[in-house]
Amino acid sequence: MRWLWCAIFLSACSVSVSEYKAIEMNDSISDDVLSESMIAPYRDSLELSMNTVLVENEISLTRGIPESTLGNLIADLLLERALLEMPDSVRPLICLINIGGLRVDLPAGPITVGKVFELMPFENELDVVKLSPEKVKEMLSYLKEVGGQPVSGMSVSHKSGKNSILTLDDGETVKTDDLIYVVTSDYLAEGGDKMDFFKNPVQRIRTGIKIRDAILDDFRIKGLAGHTLSSDLDGRIAVIKF
Repeated sequence: MRWLWCAIFLSACSVSVSEYKAIEMNDSISDDVLSESMIAPYRDSLELSMNTVLVENEISLTRGIPESTLGNLIADLLLERALLEMPDSVRPLICLINIGGLRVDLPAGPITVGKVFELMPFENELDVVKLSPEKVKEMLSYLKEVGGQPVSGMSVSHKSGKNSILTLDDGETVKTDDLIYVVTSDYLAEGGDKMDFFKNPVQRIRTGIKIRDAILDDFRIKGLAGHTLSSDLDGRIAVIKF
C-alpha cells in the first residue's frame, strides 16, 4: 500500500512545527485531488510572492519608438546598475536594449512582482559589449533604419541624408575613432533582433545579472525609499528631417 505524506508548516512565536497527514493511495483518490494536494502549498506561496507590491507608479508607462516612457525608464535603470557593477575603466558606458523585450506596459498604481515578470518574462542577463568604431557606425545605422530603440547615457540625432550623431550625456560627441562600451542583454549581444553589430566585439563582459532581477531590485529600492516610478520623453532619440 502506498501513502502520500502531506506536510503543513506552522509558524508561531518563532517556533516551527511540522504536522504530517497520511493519505492512502487507492482508487478513491482522484488524480485531481492528488495534484491539488501537492501543488496547492507551492501555488499559494507563489501567488503571495507575485502579489507583493514593489513600488507605486505615477502614470502609465508605455512602449514605443523612437523613444518611450517605459523604454527610457528601463534603459536608465539598467545603465545605472551596470555603472555600479563595472570598474571606472569601463567607460564611456551607454545602454541599448530592444523595445520588443519589454512585453507589457506598466499601468499607473501599484506595481507588483508579478507585473515585473509580465514585463520581463525572459531569463536574459546583462552584458557589457565593447564596440569598435566600425561597430558603433553600424549601431547608429541600425537605430536609424528601425526608427529607434530604448537607449540611455546618450542621445542620437538622425538627420535626413546625413550620418547619425551620437552624443554622450556629458555633452561629448562620439568621434569616428572612439570605442564604446554598451550595456545590453545577452540575447542582443548574440545578434538578436537583427543587432548584428554586437557580434564579434572587441570585448564582452558577462555580469551574470538577470535583467528581471535588476528591475526588481530597482523598483524595490525606490518603493522602500518612498519614491514612485516616473519617466519622461526627453528627445534622446531624435529624427531631424530637412
